[in-house]
Amino acid sequence: MALLFSLIIFSPTFSFANFIYEGDHLINDKTIEKMKEIGKELHEKTGVTIALVTKEHLTKDEFLEIKNRYLKELKPPFVLWIFSKTYEDKKDFGLNQMFNSPDLDGKFDKDSLFSPFSGSFTKLIVIKKSKTDPTSAAFLNGYADLTDMIAKSYGVTLKSSIGHESHTFMIIIRILFYLSLLYFAWLYVKKRFLKKENIEKTE
Repeated sequence: MALLFSLIIFSPTFSFANFIYEGDHLINDKTIEKMKEIGKELHEKTGVTIALVTKEHLTKDEFLEIKNRYLKELKPPFVLWIFSKTYEDKKDFGLNQMFNSPDLDGKFDKDSLFSPFSGSFTKLIVIKKSKTDPTSAAFLNGYADLTDMIAKSYGVTLKSSIGHESHTFMIIIRILFYLSLLYFAWLYVKKRFLKKENIEKTE
């Protein structure tokens, strides 16, 4: 009851036995609905509840208040994910933290979620001036990957998951990115070679 009451203070919020979201409009409604669908199926098959908090800005005191409030009220098994675009007095940096009840230790890999190179969601500190601010797609990818790992650890499959499609899409994007780097590197070397060749001909 205390958690449900406190969630009313922070708008918009969505609170169900299987899905809890508290945010500052960083995730669109369509994505929230999909998360709710995935979270509901995960809870029905494993009993795990996921609480996601996304904020524009948090101070250290605000972060600790949110963290302690949820950790006190959530019933195991649960995962608590807290994200803020900016944190404390460092206006260009953010916060991205995940906590879980002890019974979920080892049932998912935070590093694979937040790896800057292969994770579905990055743990790189968000730079406010960057054009790649967090999007609904990034949160949905991370949420889907998290729920897939938990479901797999329980020996179940989520029909509502987008994990496989998400991973395939990210692999394709990653391949295209590295191919583009190789292409531009080839153009650079070719340009330098032709320039050197022209210089030698003029000599």
